[in-house]
Amino acid sequence: MLPGSFWILMYLATALVMLFQLRAMMQSSSADYYHPVTQAVTKITNPLVNIGLWRNIRIGSFSAAGMVVGFIIGLVAWIIAVFLIIRAPFYMAILGSIVLFIKCFGYLIIALLLIQALCSWLPATRDFSYLMGQITSPITAPVQRIIPPIGMIDISLMVILLALYALNALMYKVLGSISLEMLFLWNIL
Repeated sequence: MLPGSFWILMYLATALVMLFQLRAMMQSSSADYYHPVTQAVTKITNPLVNIGLWRNIRIGSFSAAGMVVGFIIGLVAWIIAVFLIIRAPFYMAILGSIVLFIKCFGYLIIALLLIQALCSWLPATRDFSYLMGQITSPITAPVQRIIPPIGMIDISLMVILLALYALNALMYKVLGSISLEMLFLWNIL
C-alpha cells in the first residue's frame, strides 16, 4: 500500500501537468486570447513557460513549451516520490513521469471534450463551448473530415472518446505483457 503523501504528491503533479498541457494546447490552437479562462491559464503558467531554455520550442505549428514544463514537473514529482516516499530504483521515476505525462494528456483531452459537449447544450455557456471547441479543434477536425456533423449533432467527440478508451485498454494489454511494473504504473495513475 502506498502512503498518503505519495497520493497527495501525485494529485498535485497531475493537476500541474494538466495545467501546462492545457497551456500548450491553447497556445497551439490559437484559442481566443482574451477569454477569461485563457487569460487565467496564461498568467498562472507564464513564469515557468517563459524560461529561455524552452520558451520557443515548437514542433511544426505546435508550441511545446508547456508540454516540456509539464514533463519536467512530472519528473520532479516522481523523483521526489521515488527517493523520499516509496524508495524505489531511479528508473521508476523516469517511467513514472512518462506514464504520468501520457495519462494526464489523455485525461485532459477527455475533460475538454466532455466540457465542450455539455456546454454546447446550455445556451448560457456558448462562449465557453466555443473556447473548448477552439482548443480541441486540432483533434476533432481530422475526425470531422471523415465523419461530418449530422445536422446539429457532431459525433466526432464521441468517436474520439471511444478511441481514447480503446487506446487505454490496449495499453493495459501491452504493458501487462511487457512488465508488471509498467502495468502497475499505468494502473495507479
